[in-house]
Amino acid sequence: MERLLLNLGCGHKKWPGFVNVDGYESDRAKPDLVHDLTKPLPFDDGVADEIHAYHVIEHFHRWEVPLILKDWARVLKPGGLMVLECPCLNKVLGIFNHFIAKNQAVDGRLTMWALYGDPNYKEPAMCHRWCYSTAELTDEMEAVGLKVESTTPQTHVPFRDMRLEGRK
Repeated sequence: MERLLLNLGCGHKKWPGFVNVDGYESDRAKPDLVHDLTKPLPFDDGVADEIHAYHVIEHFHRWEVPLILKDWARVLKPGGLMVLECPCLNKVLGIFNHFIAKNQAVDGRLTMWALYGDPNYKEPAMCHRWCYSTAELTDEMEAVGLKVESTTPQTHVPFRDMRLEGRK
């Protein structure tokens, strides 16, 4: 039987072997499935082997995330894997403190962009709505029944970001 792998919030990064899902289609972004990720995923319960969402969760309002994660966990098979990567508030604050302690101008790409999103997009959907600490996002993932491990981020800016892997 074929494995179901989901790449949620794929943007223009389509992964082979995955169902690439995004909230909109554009000249650059051609997902396999256009779907509003604040709505229940159009998949049955317990069918996905893996769900990956890289630099997606920070684009939702804080109050939306518990229900979003609950739905994503619904779609996972028992033993399935959910991987989230996003900016880490603890690390962002450490970067701010580093620049302040050195009396240097703060690098917005490492700080403000992590908090608010890259302003070059000029697109409200690309604004960040929340920046999580590792502990806070771990708690949210555990609340939907996942056993969570923090590992090294593999995308974007690893020394600023976090990667959480949750197993159902």
